[in-house]
Amino acid sequence: MGGIAEVDLTQLRAVADRVMDAATDIAEMHWPTLDADELRGSAVGGIAAPVLIAERLGDVIANMRGWAIAARLSADLVKAS
Repeated sequence: MGGIAEVDLTQLRAVADRVMDAATDIAEMHWPTLDADELRGSAVGGIAAPVLIAERLGDVIANMRGWAIAARLSADLVKAS
């Protein structure tokens, strides 16, 4: 199942740029939160979902940025060699 793969470095850079832009857009979004004081006694007052989502979203953003940087560096290294 081996073979030679060819990658269009210009396209790889373009995708890396779009992924980085998307990560920035996501990071800048305002995500709604629940004010526990205003929801005291309600069924949703104690939900920790916004905190959990924010933490996981931070991981997603970091992974997107990491992938974009790695893709960009790979394209640059292949071109330089």
